[in-house]
Amino acid sequence: MSYINFKEEVYKAKIQFENRTKNNERLFNQIKKDKNISSNYIPNEKYSFKEFNGSILGGGHPKSEDEFQEISYTDIICTKFINCKFSNIKFKGCKFIGCYFINCDFIGGGAVFDECIFIKQESDTTPNLNKEDNFSCEFNECNVYAKFLNCDIGHIIFNKCNLRNTNFELNDMTSGIIFNCDLKKIIIIDTDLSGAKIVNSYIEDLEFRDKYKSKLDEKTFIDKIKLRKKNRDEYEGIYTVYENIADKFKENNLVNNFGEYYFLCRKTQRKVLKPIPRIMSFLGLVTCGYGERPLYAAYFSLFVIFVFSILYLIFGIKVDEQIVRYSFLENGHTFREFLRDYNESLNLSVGMFAAVGLNEAQPAPISYMLSNIEMLLGVLMMGIGTGALVKKIVR
Repeated sequence: MSYINFKEEVYKAKIQFENRTKNNERLFNQIKKDKNISSNYIPNEKYSFKEFNGSILGGGHPKSEDEFQEISYTDIICTKFINCKFSNIKFKGCKFIGCYFINCDFIGGGAVFDECIFIKQESDTTPNLNKEDNFSCEFNECNVYAKFLNCDIGHIIFNKCNLRNTNFELNDMTSGIIFNCDLKKIIIIDTDLSGAKIVNSYIEDLEFRDKYKSKLDEKTFIDKIKLRKKNRDEYEGIYTVYENIADKFKENNLVNNFGEYYFLCRKTQRKVLKPIPRIMSFLGLVTCGYGERPLYAAYFSLFVIFVFSILYLIFGIKVDEQIVRYSFLENGHTFREFLRDYNESLNLSVGMFAAVGLNEAQPAPISYMLSNIEMLLGVLMMGIGTGALVKKIVR
């Protein structure tokens, strides 16, 4: 069995997503109605408690980052940006509390969020000891081309977004959710992804460029990637994504999570290998799941035993000094006789595979080669199965 139950994790992530959106909506309506928020925030009159529809922030032809228009140290509270365009703009030290970005386009030179905060953790209701609102921001159906640098984007939601050429560097992204999104050329650098979820999303290119280490934990979950094009370029891209994810889990000493994404990586990689390496990879898959599925060894062993039990009947076994051999062209055996002979053949196959010797039946001279092959397969499968099982137990 797999260590990660993907169906269960997706179900739990959907429940978490629904609960978070409801919590955000409730707090948004409450704070916007009362205009009451803690003294930690000073709502900017121009941007807070408003709805911008079709507005352009920044603008102009694509520019280099040092030429961006800058908005600094501004608290933007409970604001909706609908059908807006963000271009060549930098937000420095700003606080986005309960903001919605709906059907927005980040175009031109994109947008930079530097040292910004996208979450209000503390609760304003009393008593508020040990209580957290986790009032976060949402990006819905947006085309995102941005850089998040040294930001607190915990509990953030990206829903039905296209994220392109976007960097997450030195961020706190704990419990963030990326849901139903397309990700291409995403770079993550030294970011805390504890509890983060990427669900039902198509990841074309995801890379970690850590100078220190991005943090993942056992609650971090990245869903399987559904294939779209099913061509060589797609297979190579997706197995590289799985490989990067697996390596990052391994760096965080989460070897069971590493094993799951390593398994997915090898399965996808197999489809782009040349014939001989592809055959070897297929054998690695069916015999032990690349070392991650010990039960595969048991299934494959049973398959070998049953296949050879049929082959022994075809090539012949010796029972009571008589050769028993079945041919597809002959119909001279009753069903009772077949069951008796197959029982002897199956008993012989089990004995050969387990290398425990013979009982009453033995191979006919023409079947000696079969018995030798089965015995060698049995020895190999015992070693492979034991190795895979011990590997999982040690983890």
